[in-house]
Amino acid sequence: MRKFLFSLLVLFVSGSLTAQDLLTVRVGVFRDVKASEFTALKPLGFVYGISGADNTTEVFVGHYNEQEKAVNIAANLQQQGYRNAQAFKLPLNTAATVYYIQFSLHSGSRPIEWPALERAGKLFVTSTDGLTKIMTGPYPDAQAAAAALPTIRGLGYRDAFVKPVDPARLITIGTFETGIKKPLIPITLADTPSPSPPADNTPLSPAPGTYGTNPAPASAPATNPAPTNSTPNLASVVSGPSIDGRTKRPSTAELQRVLKEKGYYESSVDGYYGPGTTAAFDAAWAGMAEIQKYKLLATMLPTEYVGANWEETLVLIAIAEEVAAGTANGERAERMLAQRPAIYTASQPLSPAAMTRVRNWAATIWTNLDEWAIEDPLHAQIFSAFRVAYHQTQIRLEDHYRLSGLGANDARDLATAMLQNLIGAKLDRFL
Repeated sequence: MRKFLFSLLVLFVSGSLTAQDLLTVRVGVFRDVKASEFTALKPLGFVYGISGADNTTEVFVGHYNEQEKAVNIAANLQQQGYRNAQAFKLPLNTAATVYYIQFSLHSGSRPIEWPALERAGKLFVTSTDGLTKIMTGPYPDAQAAAAALPTIRGLGYRDAFVKPVDPARLITIGTFETGIKKPLIPITLADTPSPSPPADNTPLSPAPGTYGTNPAPASAPATNPAPTNSTPNLASVVSGPSIDGRTKRPSTAELQRVLKEKGYYESSVDGYYGPGTTAAFDAAWAGMAEIQKYKLLATMLPTEYVGANWEETLVLIAIAEEVAAGTANGERAERMLAQRPAIYTASQPLSPAAMTRVRNWAATIWTNLDEWAIEDPLHAQIFSAFRVAYHQTQIRLEDHYRLSGLGANDARDLATAMLQNLIGAKLDRFL
């Protein structure tokens, strides 16, 4: 929509305006820029851009209800050296009204926290004379928007409401405005070692023996075992290692964020797994309807998940199975299963190459799952359950690896490697 917006603009502003007219000011065309480079223009209005060819961006400031104000701002920009600055009138097309959910307002000079807002979905704004209204959508009709409204309010935006909007008047928020770069070409991890892999392509080194409170089974297979039809009983699964509440870590902060969004956690997001986080997780684990569904599905999993056979881990795997929707890579799943005992019992840090691969895998998966979640309210519910189970499993795994004497960063990377091994093949379509 943004690419065609200004092909629909009328000629330069002239004549009288109606009460519904809206104007914007074109600053110019620039290469390899972002909104933060135009900070000096922000007092004039909302700075936004439209991407063009060869990494160019057409930059605008707006919007305005008064012709005189827009024309004066364009003249001011010309004096500042933006020689092509010009005021335009936006088109009006009330027949194209579409439904969105407005959930946030911003005014003045305070910064907009785009990463937090992006959790609501694809972002759009209307910004007139310094008042910026942030919304997500579009939805096919008012009923679909109303159905998605509880999900948006569940993120903490209690005053969110459905709003019909002329899409020609909207500003689509992207990388230029937020400064948040998305991975354009996902990096596929080398999780299939050759018979004699190079050292930097070996993600982990097997460590003999076990340690901590969750030893791998003594008969852990070195090759792919035959599938079994037996099923685990969640009431008797292995308990994970005790969580160290004195360690500040990103995984705990992420868990706190989703618990806060779901209304179970009220304290600050500080990254410490204290009594408040424990109580919030326990309440969510017992109270979230989507979690209960996957607890049941987890009882139907085959008993092939050697290592980290914890309730939250089995629930995470059950969620990944549903998200896969039949697209899991079965061949790679078999290879990963064979590698699992070595990864679970590893006691040495990842090589730098392996560390980079697992971090890239996690970044890509989270970005693409986040986009998938905004497509449908049901996806958003599944994604909430996934986030809770994933981060709780990650925290357990980090403490599992720290019991062998590894530092916090090395333990976090190994935990990510184990998570990739457990669910990576099921999430192939998100790479």
